[in-house]
Amino acid sequence: MNARIGLAAVAVALAACGSNRHCIGDFPYQRAATLAPPAPVEGLRTPTSVSAMVIPPPPAESVPFAREVADPDDPGRTRVQCLDIPPPLIETPPPDEPATDS
Repeated sequence: MNARIGLAAVAVALAACGSNRHCIGDFPYQRAATLAPPAPVEGLRTPTSVSAMVIPPPPAESVPFAREVADPDDPGRTRVQCLDIPPPLIETPPPDEPATDS
């Protein structure tokens, strides 16, 4: 019996953690400074590789981690939509069935 209660408590705790999205605000990693690339050393030639992974430069305009969108369940109100959650799919009506001659 105690195992069932413990399992139910763990399930509730995990479900609560999964529903909280924290995508608004400043986070420490967003304030991290970028280090300059290593300076060349005199007399040392480093080989270049075509398969080397290169970190691209940051975008000219930053993309917000969240945006305010209209709440379809409550017209006139907005809600936060995080980038890590895909937008909801739009339900399309089923195609009309072709008429059959009988």
